Amino acid sequence: MNKKQAGSNKMYSKDKIILEQLTENDAEFFYDITSRLNYGDNPFLPFESQKEFTKRIISFCEFTFTIRMKDNPDIIIGECALHSWDKEMKEIEIGGSLYPDYWGKGLMRSAFDLLAAIAKQNLGIEILRGQTKINNVAAIRLVEKMGFEKYRIDGDNVIMRKMMS
Repeated sequence: MNKKQAGSNKMYSKDKIILEQLTENDAEFFYDITSRLNYGDNPFLPFESQKEFTKRIISFCEFTFTIRMKDNPDIIIGECALHSWDKEMKEIEIGGSLYPDYWGKGLMRSAFDLLAAIAKQNLGIEILRGQTKINNVAAIRLVEKMGFEKYRIDGDNVIMRKMMS
């Protein structure tokens, strides 16, 4: 994992991708990908602007990143995050999404590998948790390849967990 800090913006890179810390300047992209690819509850507050939404997410989630290709770093292709940190249990949730044109290319695996390393090195995480819809076979298969196991079913969602070594 390569780490670079541009101003106060955290950046990490691996394989073909760069993770760059989400900023208010990314509001249009972040709002778009969240509204297009959101598989859960509506995350938007009534009358919330793109910038207000992005600012709110940044305020309670320090580890939210845009995903970019190393060979074209000006184009944002997805987002990923660590959130819902349980300090006592040393557990955190991992999640993310890519625009469909970038699916099936190993890019989310690289992003999740970076997030796992960040969680372990920066937060001392011992358990990674992820959740997705039961019918999101591609996401389940991805995290199973990373060593996650099905932990429980919660309504339409499957909760996956991985013990960090």
